[in-house]
Amino acid sequence: MTDINENLNPDSTEDSNVESEITEEEQKIDEKSEENQDEISEVESLKDSLKRLQADFINYKNRTNRERQQSIELANETLIMKLLPILDDLDRAISSKKEEDEFFNGVNLIRNNLVDTLSSFGLKEVDCSGKFNPNYHHAVITEDSDKEADSILEVFQKGYSLNNKCIRPAMVKVSK
Repeated sequence: MTDINENLNPDSTEDSNVESEITEEEQKIDEKSEENQDEISEVESLKDSLKRLQADFINYKNRTNRERQQSIELANETLIMKLLPILDDLDRAISSKKEEDEFFNGVNLIRNNLVDTLSSFGLKEVDCSGKFNPNYHHAVITEDSDKEADSILEVFQKGYSLNNKCIRPAMVKVSK
């Protein structure tokens, strides 16, 4: 019977060979497709890792820039704090002189140059007109006065702020 079937359908062996080749090719295609999917997922994973690494680097760069800027500001603050007593001495020298002469003008010029230089680094004098502010003023004396309570009556030592940070509060007399 097999001979009859083979005789009746001579292409049946060829068909089975072709079908087996087709299934082998489909299997190869499936394997290639799986390999491609694996490669695609690996590429996506590497892209994600690269993006994270870039973000980490940007954060590191920003953090080091911020730390460098803070250390510069701290160094400036330390230096300026050491120069403030000199500025106070120049102010006292100017206020003690009754008449203006060449010496007075020279000391005043030096003081103004020092103030301009320190101002270029962000130093500002604390405003002592008006109300007492514990963030910028240090009350050393309180006194009864006809002025409104917590008004600043007298300034004993100027206060200074550096880049909006009070580095030395003003020593003041305040009304009760």
